[in-house]
Amino acid sequence: MKVVVFGCQQIAVDFIKYLNSRSDVKLPLVITYELPLDITYGYDSVLRYCKKSKVKVTTPKLMRDSIIDTIKVINPDIIFSIYYRKILPKAILNIPRLGCINIHPSLLPEYRGPVPTAWAIRNGEEETGITIHLMDECIDTGDILVQKKFPILDNETGYELFTRAMSIGAEQLIENFDKIIKKEIKPKKQQGIGSYFGKKTSKYKIDWKNTQKDIINQIRVHSKPYNPAETVMFNRYFIINKARPIIIDDYKAQKPGCILDVVEQDNIIVSCADGCLLIDDYEIVPKLNETEKKVYLKPGNFFE
Repeated sequence: MKVVVFGCQQIAVDFIKYLNSRSDVKLPLVITYELPLDITYGYDSVLRYCKKSKVKVTTPKLMRDSIIDTIKVINPDIIFSIYYRKILPKAILNIPRLGCINIHPSLLPEYRGPVPTAWAIRNGEEETGITIHLMDECIDTGDILVQKKFPILDNETGYELFTRAMSIGAEQLIENFDKIIKKEIKPKKQQGIGSYFGKKTSKYKIDWKNTQKDIINQIRVHSKPYNPAETVMFNRYFIINKARPIIIDDYKAQKPGCILDVVEQDNIIVSCADGCLLIDDYEIVPKLNETEKKVYLKPGNFFE
C-alpha cells in the first residue's frame, strides 16, 4: 500500500509515525510546510521527523507541475491531507485509485473552513467533532467516512480545543486506517447546506458593549499561547488572557467598560452590556509602577 501524505502540525507527525511503523505500508513522499508559530506552539516538526526517520519529504511553496508529476510517477494507492493548509488541485485528486482523504476538525457539513474550532468557541457551541472525508474540488464538501463527536469543555481555550482535536483526529485516522484502505466504510453524502467560516483575525480588541458570553468566548479563542484579547485605558494596553462572569448584587451593570471594583491581587471587575466580568488573568503594557496602579486601577475608570 503506497501512501502519500500532505501534512502539517502535530496531527500529521502522529499519523506519519504510525504509517512509518507499518511494514505493509510504503511512504514514498511527504509534502509539508511549516510556519514559525508551529514550533512556538509546541508541535513536533513534520520536516524534522521525516528527515530523522529517512522519509522523503519536500516543502514546495507552490503546487507546481513538478510536484504533480512526481506524485504521478509514485502512483500512490491513496493520499491523505492532514491539516495541510493548501487546496489540492484536481490533477492530484485524480491520481490515487482509493482517492484522497482529508480530516477536518468539525462535524461537517457545519463549520467548513480553516479554523472551525475557534469559530465553535466563538459561537458558543457546546460540542464539536472531527470528520474524515473523501476530497473533491470544493472545500470540505466530500463524502463522509468517519465522524467523532466530543464536547467543548467549560472555559476551554482555542489553543486547548485545537490541540485536543488534533489528538482525537490522529486517533481516529489510526483506528480507521485499515477500514479506509480496504473500503469497508461506505461513504455518506453530506446532508444539508452546512456552514462556512473563514479566517479569524489574529488579535481581538474587546468591545465592552458586547455581552458577557460574547466577550468571554472571544477571550477564550485568543488566549495564550495565541495573541490574547486586548483593551486600552489611557496610554496602556491591558492584555487579557482570562475572564469570567460575576453575579453579585453589589455590582450592577453600568456603562460598558467601566471598572466597578478592584479586588484581591488587582483583579478587576468591569461592566459590559448585560452584566459584569471578573478579569483575573491579564498583563499591562507598559507595566505600571505602584504609584501608577493607584491612578489606573480604580473604580470609575473606563476602558476604551
